[in-house]
Amino acid sequence: MSSEINAGWPNENRFHFHVFDLQPVLVVKMHIRTHDRFFVFGINEESCQGHKLGWQKVGSDEEPLETLIFEKSLELYSLHRGPSGNVRFLAEFRDVGCAGNSYGIEYDAREWNPKAGWLTQIIKQEGASGLDEKLGVLRTEGPLITLPYCWFSAIDTWDNPDLCAVDTYDLSGDNVRFRSRSYNRPDLVPIAKAIEYAEKRDYPAARAYCASDKVAHRLVREDPPHAEQFLQTKRTGKGTERIEMGECFYDVEKRAGRWLVVAFGSER
Repeated sequence: MSSEINAGWPNENRFHFHVFDLQPVLVVKMHIRTHDRFFVFGINEESCQGHKLGWQKVGSDEEPLETLIFEKSLELYSLHRGPSGNVRFLAEFRDVGCAGNSYGIEYDAREWNPKAGWLTQIIKQEGASGLDEKLGVLRTEGPLITLPYCWFSAIDTWDNPDLCAVDTYDLSGDNVRFRSRSYNRPDLVPIAKAIEYAEKRDYPAARAYCASDKVAHRLVREDPPHAEQFLQTKRTGKGTERIEMGECFYDVEKRAGRWLVVAFGSER
């Protein structure tokens, strides 16, 4: 139908679909123009007033077709099933804005319970992927999966995120558990987080990333300096660094395995 109705469109922009048979459900990836979505079809094992129900749509990604998103692509992966044997799958969305520079990324993992008739979201993580390959490796096989992503923060100097992470989830049981998060630059994380919460005047949250009450209070009272130019990292001692951002700087120190902001200021 699309080849006839949309005959004037390039073939890649017409309607396409791919069926993933994840017994006992079907996950259908659908594509039209520049957007992908998924829809899930299954049979509820429970009868409705004595009548067995046939195949029906039991869920979808619920993604809005935002006009500011130029392109949204989708990859689907089967995930490890827990002791109950319920179907699990991961949808990896990537979107491109109108400028086409940075890319958004979203992970949406679902689980189908045929007895209850529920399609439950078990993992949701949003982020970005920049122009540089700073991400870790996406792993979807086995009981431990890893989801890499970046995010924009106050230490970025242009349309490219500097901070990235890899989240690890344990799917061995019937309840999915978050296991760990590792960063590409753990020394920069406290700076970005401290600035984020200081701008919201959230002292307790900002304090968690500072080495002292004094530093946290200063950040919350004042306008914390942002990155103005590309970051330069200078090692100042064992477990200590100075992060220069143009004419401002942040001093960070590693204490008990965590990096904390110990001082900040301007070099003017």
